[in-house]
Amino acid sequence: MNHLPSLNALRAFHAVARLQSVSEAARELAVTPGAVSRQIKNLEEDVGVHLFTRKGSGMHLTEDGRALENGLSDAFMQIAEAVERLRQPVRGERLRVAVPPVFASAWLIPRLVRFNALRPGTEIIIIDRIETTVVSSGCELVIGWGFFEDDATATAERLTGSEEVFPVCAPQACTGDGLAGATLLHYEPVATGLNWPDWSTYLQAVGLDETGTRDGPRFTPGLLIDAVRRGKGVMLTNTTVSHDDLASGRLIRPVAESMPIDASYWLLTAVHSRNRPEVLAFRGWLKEEL
Repeated sequence: MNHLPSLNALRAFHAVARLQSVSEAARELAVTPGAVSRQIKNLEEDVGVHLFTRKGSGMHLTEDGRALENGLSDAFMQIAEAVERLRQPVRGERLRVAVPPVFASAWLIPRLVRFNALRPGTEIIIIDRIETTVVSSGCELVIGWGFFEDDATATAERLTGSEEVFPVCAPQACTGDGLAGATLLHYEPVATGLNWPDWSTYLQAVGLDETGTRDGPRFTPGLLIDAVRRGKGVMLTNTTVSHDDLASGRLIRPVAESMPIDASYWLLTAVHSRNRPEVLAFRGWLKEEL
């Protein structure tokens, strides 16, 4: 590894950069102002650039100082989250997470054992329901599909990148000749504005048609994936949800055509609980798994 400056010096710099005051930084770090000033001087000598300009009693970042502070802010946040995940959970912690039913069944539930091993004292409650706000969900966390932004009640963080939509079916339900003879199963809408295509939209987008297919029943999402796994027909799914079923061979793709889609999975974190240890732990674990 390249030589890194003293962590104490970086902490002192970070505090002064945020507070724009040596004395305030010293108070926060429980050291003397002289000690903070020496750490800043040592750091500047170490990196070979000036990090602050002194105007009166104030401390102002130079261009190099701003560049360093931008990197350190993210780094210290990651350190704090990593340490928080290692701490023993408090007995009786409870975490409620609202999750789309198909995402819960196909992706989240098979992996939960790993989170339970990390936080054995946390009781996690999975609500298999499509939600678009933390207020309506009554949960600390909501995993949602579509597009989201921060608001007064929650922070929004994109979890997955580009997704594609394509058909899947159980091996015994596919003839080997594309969609010929396939029963097309449909989602029963449970919410609006989910940015999810129906069969007509998908087929038109990829240049296929419904010739030789049969129109099947409609299912709510949780029942739909169960019906497909039992060989009852073909469903439209996305990259993340289908990953495990395709890898195991439980489901296959009857055609190669995919429809790119801008929507993705997001994590909404309730503002009032975003710093709770169990929330930080689940958020970090979820991002690592994805």
